Amino acid sequence: MQDPDLIGTLRRLDADDPLVHELARLEPVNPVRSPADLQRRLAADRLLYVLTVDDRPTVALWVAFTRGIPVRLGDVLHETLPVLEPDAADTAVFHSVWNVPGSPSVPGAARSTILQAIGDLREQRPSITTASTISPIPGLRSWAPSSSPSPGTETSDRVRLAERYLHEFDDDNLPLDPVARFHLTNGARLWRVLPEADPSALGEERSWGIMVNYRYEPEDRVANRALLATGCIADGTAP
Repeated sequence: MQDPDLIGTLRRLDADDPLVHELARLEPVNPVRSPADLQRRLAADRLLYVLTVDDRPTVALWVAFTRGIPVRLGDVLHETLPVLEPDAADTAVFHSVWNVPGSPSVPGAARSTILQAIGDLREQRPSITTASTISPIPGLRSWAPSSSPSPGTETSDRVRLAERYLHEFDDDNLPLDPVARFHLTNGARLWRVLPEADPSALGEERSWGIMVNYRYEPEDRVANRALLATGCIADGTAP
């Protein structure tokens, strides 16, 4: 029986595919800064997936292969990072997933992209045993304008504020933050909150540079979603 969450066709893009440059130009989550930046994102330890629906590119997913789950965006997106040998990596890091502008809106397409990518990586890269994100918290600062820590506030106070925000639910009993909502309703686990992970102006604007790892374990997906339906979030300290 086919998984109803799997839709469309997932394919890996080669560096010389014209679509790569179009997607790089449109990249909204972590904008491509230069040709050298793009070249590094397409090295042997990196991957770009696209999900097509009715032969139209619908969702893009950038993946980095690392040793261990990264705690800073610079551990994934830095032009001078050494390229890992194929079997040296044990972790697939999803650092950007987004709907391609101009494509039809297809409910569940982004979820299908991640789930299919995990399945593909399990088959193609047996050394990969962990799937994680390094994700922004785009709603944090707008959520707490009146209680925002001042510039001199301890990082630990900001992290506690982020942790509190990530456990907030909206009126529909779904996670308040849009990125948290996406990954947690997919069945991921909130794994770790990362202070000073993104020092860029965009990272500061979003969440004082704080980011999150959401960890994907397909075997836990059903249980995590069931827990979420009760108003609780599976996190890194949960049994």
